[in-house]
Amino acid sequence: MFIFNPPVIAHRGLSVAAPENTLAAFRQAKTAGINWIEFDVMLAACGEVVVIHDATLERTTNGKGFVHDFSYEELKKLDAGSWFNSHFSHERIPTLEQVLELANELTLSINIEIKPFVGQEEETVKRVLHLLKNKNIKNPFFVSSFSLDVLRYVREYSKEILMGYLMDGWNAGWKMVCDELDCISVDIDHEILTREKAEEIKKNNFILLAYTVNDAARAKELFSWGVDAVFSDNPKKIIQK
Repeated sequence: MFIFNPPVIAHRGLSVAAPENTLAAFRQAKTAGINWIEFDVMLAACGEVVVIHDATLERTTNGKGFVHDFSYEELKKLDAGSWFNSHFSHERIPTLEQVLELANELTLSINIEIKPFVGQEEETVKRVLHLLKNKNIKNPFFVSSFSLDVLRYVREYSKEILMGYLMDGWNAGWKMVCDELDCISVDIDHEILTREKAEEIKKNNFILLAYTVNDAARAKELFSWGVDAVFSDNPKKIIQK
């Protein structure tokens, strides 16, 4: 269904070379020859869908507090790059709309991880789906989440959108979840993945993705088990092998 060539997804963009989840990180991924990017989304106080991993601002910006307590007018003034390197001091928290436009411009395929604040699952899904419907995305894309509530809302509001089931621990009922919600992929922490689990997923005809893999030897082993692609902070290291 998807072609992962090379078989690596830039985790939050090329986050080894630029501040994660910024437009610079996504541009760097394209420059490095990576065709797929992954990033995280949640809602600002005004309802704007913003691209950031943490629920709080301290780690990746010069702001303080919870993302959902600030409007995008406030969030876009924050420095989202200096923590990584002063060269990126101009980087800002992007909106999902901005990233979708950049992905179209650069012909990047995308995996959107929906990370809502508690109680905002349905609203976050509705706003993400609205943008996806109206931006005329040119390349393949799918959404994913660790939250079963999110995945259920996605399926409730869209029968067509492609979804991945994210697992941070092994769920023996994974196939029941994927069948119920018509997921196309199982996205799993590589540290809990074994050859037997990989074979179980692949024999049921699901795409198998593993995160977060920054060691080329480990990636090679995972590919030998049938893993279709790995998420990596340093995808160039993976594809050079």
